[in-house]
Amino acid sequence: MEGQKNKNVNQVKGGGGGYLGAFTLVELLVVIAIIGILIALLLPAVQAAREAARRMQCSNNLKQIGLGIHNFHDSRKALPPSNFFDLNRSTLFGFLYPYIEQAPLHEIIAKSYDPGWGPYVTFLNMWRDQLSQQERIALGSVSAYKCPSKRSSGPAYTTDTSAGGDKPGPQGDYAYVVSVRGDTASGANNLGWWDHGSGSGAPGAPYDAIERRLHLVASPFQVARSASGVWQDGSMTLKITFGSVTDGLTNQLFLGEKHIPLGRVGNCDATQVGPALNQPNSGDCSYLLTGVWKSPASGRNISSFDDGNGSPPYTPLQHTIARSGDFKEDEFNPIRSYGFGSYHTGVCPFVMGDGSVQSMSVTSTFQVLEALSMMSDGLSVSIP
Repeated sequence: MEGQKNKNVNQVKGGGGGYLGAFTLVELLVVIAIIGILIALLLPAVQAAREAARRMQCSNNLKQIGLGIHNFHDSRKALPPSNFFDLNRSTLFGFLYPYIEQAPLHEIIAKSYDPGWGPYVTFLNMWRDQLSQQERIALGSVSAYKCPSKRSSGPAYTTDTSAGGDKPGPQGDYAYVVSVRGDTASGANNLGWWDHGSGSGAPGAPYDAIERRLHLVASPFQVARSASGVWQDGSMTLKITFGSVTDGLTNQLFLGEKHIPLGRVGNCDATQVGPALNQPNSGDCSYLLTGVWKSPASGRNISSFDDGNGSPPYTPLQHTIARSGDFKEDEFNPIRSYGFGSYHTGVCPFVMGDGSVQSMSVTSTFQVLEALSMMSDGLSVSIP
């Protein structure tokens, strides 16, 4: 019996007298602590790697849009317009559909026509009545128009049924660059942010009646005029070409990621919240709309002048690229509503006229970015 007991003991003891397969509570706690430290060290690295991948995808999106602009120019011998003639019609992003492998979506907007508004109508009957749910989902699912750091995958569109809601359509994260210059003839300091995308403001008004305002847009994407003189027929004359960019395509900002404040992604609620007068325009509205009260959805200002109520003299935007604290839900800061900005830390990506993508620092000065936004000001600046 005693021999059998010694035999069992020897089976569980190691050569040095210690017991195999057992450990103390202290050893267990040390192992847990080490695992916890490794996880704490690993998680930031994983998150940084994921953000780097998202940032690369965002840059690839802008690269694809830039290539689409070049393909449009090769086909039409001109740059795509900011929009056709007037507000409430398709913007540049709709006209680019065939050139970013989204031709079926262009067919959807090309067939839209309203007796009062003409062709390329992107709201009113087009969005509210004519489109099926499947078509709305398709329009809101263009991945090239969405930054993965700003929104999750899946369709992004709004019906905007809030008070005063007139901004329905697909949502996206990029905007073409707008810059305006002084109008010495009229004595105004500069155009307001709304002038770049709006025409007559009333159906049927002649284009020439607004030519003075529109020629003050100093950036490449401008409103297309009617080729036939009758804008309802949908014919277009596209007047801006690569040759118009006399400062050189490598020195010209085309598009960038637009600023949407935290908490506003996916929301185009037109109801004013708090004292922020122009807050609805900082929301996530349809990129297919432009014109009065819709311009920031498709185009954002570099040379931005706005004092909050539209009365001259306008105040220049000093921080062109938004930073994390530049807009709060309860803050009266209308100028900030119209700038560019990104969720990528410290930078905002832009596509240049030559198709390259540059990440501009949030500390880039207004003067440098304004010079890069104007296509023929003759100023030579270095990309920050």
